[in-house]
Amino acid sequence: MIMWTDDLSVKNQQIDKEHQQLFQLIDNFYIGIMDNSPRERLEELIIGLVDYTSTHFENEEKHMLLMNYPDLEAHRKLHQHFIEKVKNYHERLISGKLILSIEVTNFLKDWLVNHIKGSDQQYAAFDENR
Repeated sequence: MIMWTDDLSVKNQQIDKEHQQLFQLIDNFYIGIMDNSPRERLEELIIGLVDYTSTHFENEEKHMLLMNYPDLEAHRKLHQHFIEKVKNYHERLISGKLILSIEVTNFLKDWLVNHIKGSDQQYAAFDENR
């Protein structure tokens, strides 16, 4: 399970709420795996995660654009890579080439926490210092 803590805040209420929602979606996915949910349910969960993540990344990138964040393109590439990775998990799940496990959930959780504490904290600091 993944818990929101104040040290993950980027000092933007909307983006923090979106990050918290991503944590909830990852937790739901984890619970689905632990409960041995049917593959169809896990597919729904992963599609929901991709959809919400795409929306969040768009919102975050708009915020960075408005603040003239100099590393927007590099940040955008990190977002694209994550979306591609999760879509790949989904494709492998559908084709029967992936058995969902805690490893997948750990990747999602670790990526999100590291991304927020790294890249997202950088744009938050930039925003505070302008």
